[in-house]
Amino acid sequence: MRTLFIATCLAVTGCATMSDVVPIGEGRYMVGTSVRGGFTSDAEVKASALKRANAYCAERGKQMVLIDATSSGVQGWTPQNAQVNFRCV
Repeated sequence: MRTLFIATCLAVTGCATMSDVVPIGEGRYMVGTSVRGGFTSDAEVKASALKRANAYCAERGKQMVLIDATSSGVQGWTPQNAQVNFRCV
């Protein structure tokens, strides 16, 4: 019974990873988030990447300006990914 409970909790929460912030030229940066398993919404996956972008710029005393954001994957079925391209101004 305990094993089933733990397995259910892991399936619901999933596993999230965040890429490093990477410069992509001309003062632009990219960061990505990937979630495998669980029931994380597309908005939550994208929001975690946006939060990282905001934190990156704030650490430099600047404000994040979104260039574009993309996402892919199906909640609870395939890995969900989000990529955010941004500037710090």
